[in-house]
Parts: sequence; structure tokens; C-alpha cells
Amino acid sequence: MPCHRRILNVLIVIGMFGILSSKSTAQLKGYSPNAGPDDAVEDVSIVQLIAQPEKFEGKRVRFIGFLRIEFEGNAIYLHREDFDHDITRNGVWVDIPTDMTKQQQHEVNMRYVICVGVFTAKWHGHMGMFSGEIRNVRRVEFWSDQPRSTRPLPPPPPAPSR
Repeated sequence: MPCHRRILNVLIVIGMFGILSSKSTAQLKGYSPNAGPDDAVEDVSIVQLIAQPEKFEGKRVRFIGFLRIEFEGNAIYLHREDFDHDITRNGVWVDIPTDMTKQQQHEVNMRYVICVGVFTAKWHGHMGMFSGEIRNVRRVEFWSDQPRSTRPLPPPPPAPSR
């Protein structure tokens, strides 16, 4: 019996390792042709890009925002409400990569995304409506479409045994 129990325990551990490793390497939906770490990138918020554009001029940045892909309006906004109310100054134009497929665009359009690209404040998108541009985009991947407050809470931890 103990031998069978050991084998079962080993199989459980192997199975759990397989599940965990497959989740950690699962690719997010969207565009990331060179899947892997974002090297030499600065984490910023759209607020920083808008408030201090000179600080990030020509730098590769990584940020999160609400993406809308549309004719003459490809942009990432600080909030979905900024898109809804046409507050374009709270967004940056995104130069959509030419090799980003329609399927990849569909997966991220009208959702919060994480984006990596080179920021410039010298250009402002269609008709100069935005607070800057993101060029040479290397990553546009799904981040979230559900507010944290509406997600189910994890179960509470078990009570400590005494």
C-alpha cells in the first residue's frame, strides 16, 4: 500500500507542475510577436506621459490603458470613460503594427491592454487630437475587461488549526 500511495503522490505532483507551468507560459491574447521579456523598457502611466512628455521622448515605455482601434482613432486612453466622452487629450495615439492581424486587433479592441512602444510627444495622431504617440509597438496584449470589484473573490484561507 505505501508504494501505491507514493506513486499516487508523485503523479499528483507531476500533474500539478504541468498545470502550473502551462499557465505561466500561456500567451495573452493580442499582439506580441517576440514573446518574452520586455527588455530596456520603462514602466509608466498614461498620466506620466501626458504630464511630463519631455521626460519620455523617444523612450521605450510599457503602460496600461483602454484601447480603441477605429478609423482615424487608434488610441489608448487613461479610462474607458475618456473614450466614451471623446476626451482625446487623455489618450495617446497608437501606431498599430502592420503585421498585427485582424484577429489580434479584435482580441484587444475596446479592452484594457498592456502596451510596449516608443513614445513621442512630437506627434499627436489624427488631426493632432491626442497627447502623444506610441510608435514601434512591440506589444499590445489583453489586460482586463472586468473591474476588480466585480470579479469573484477567492475563498478565505482555512482557519489555523490549534
